[in-house]
Amino acid sequence: MRVLKKNLRGLTLKINFSEKPCVNRKERFMFFALPIVIIALLTMINITFFVYFRYINSSSHKRISALKQKISGYEKGINIKLSILKKIPYKKFKKEYYFYYSIARKKQLSWAKLFSEFEQILPDNVKLSMISPKVERSSVLLSISGEAKSKQAELKFIENLDKSKSFSSPFVEYESIDSGSQVLKFSISVRYRVGE
Repeated sequence: MRVLKKNLRGLTLKINFSEKPCVNRKERFMFFALPIVIIALLTMINITFFVYFRYINSSSHKRISALKQKISGYEKGINIKLSILKKIPYKKFKKEYYFYYSIARKKQLSWAKLFSEFEQILPDNVKLSMISPKVERSSVLLSISGEAKSKQAELKFIENLDKSKSFSSPFVEYESIDSGSQVLKFSISVRYRVGE
């Protein structure tokens, strides 16, 4: 602060060239403005965190609701399967289980044995194209597809199946004559007595 003093005939004149009044205003401005700026920054940071965590929570809630829907779907499926299981009589289930188990354990459904038996009863002019087994209670149901050169050859094959001790109840499911080759195509179902 610079003060100029001048004596003019006994009077002293003091002139102050400092910027103190302006400095006081700046200090007052800084005193009030700085906390306001800090509060505004903190508010912006809080709003940013709030929006961010709100977004994360909403996506988490969506995932949780999707998982709840999956769980309810699984529960419905389990309830349906339980109701089906409750309808199955235990004794029947146990009997079928032990039958399947005995076949698997003893390996009684031997393809080698089955083909050996077909070899004995299959006429020369009949050939098989597919054999599909289905295990049922005390026997195996075979679905057989094949071709015969004539109706007599097909009938001979069915007769041989009927006479065999290993097979029973042969039934013709489908037959047709191929117009080009004149071959009789057929599909037969027959029971195969396992272990006999």
